[in-house]
Amino acid sequence: MPFTLDAAARARVLDFVRPLSVGLDGMTNFGYVERRMGISDFLEREERRVAEESGRAGREALADRGRLFLLCAFAALPSARRITPDGRESLLLRSLSLSLEEISSLSLSLSRVESAPITTEEKVVHDAMLLESVGAYGVTQALVAGARERMTLAEMADEIDARMTAARFATESGRRLAEARVAYARDFAAKLRAEAAEFGPG
Repeated sequence: MPFTLDAAARARVLDFVRPLSVGLDGMTNFGYVERRMGISDFLEREERRVAEESGRAGREALADRGRLFLLCAFAALPSARRITPDGRESLLLRSLSLSLEEISSLSLSLSRVESAPITTEEKVVHDAMLLESVGAYGVTQALVAGARERMTLAEMADEIDARMTAARFATESGRRLAEARVAYARDFAAKLRAEAAEFGPG
């Protein structure tokens, strides 16, 4: 059964997530949540369009937009703030008339969205999260984190390469969107490594 959320319910979820979305690393904020939701919406529309154009829409499960919204919103929270049976998150969801079964399903999705997505919604949110780690956006995050950890430029270049190698997208739309971004990041890492080594230790 689909998750039905009207505009007021969505607003309540966002109001709940907003003050909790500051990451434990001090880098995440609500802007990241909004960006991730925008990416998820784009990927969902692309996956739906491709399925409909290819005639697969009737044979493949399309994303439930209410479930997608909730998964994207709660995936932005630090792991310690995710759904627990007696937590504030569960109380909020029950007040929105979600059943215990639906809340349990959402909690299960949150536990695997980053590493082992299964459902269509999980795959879309997984790729939305992963797209933040590639391209110029991902390079910037890697450099900021590297500077904070006092990494050398060569080490930062290696970290960027490692992130690109580890990026495994779960949707065709995510892979298409990421292709040029991954290539950019790899090219940046190669240039950074070369320039760091050109005149001595980097």
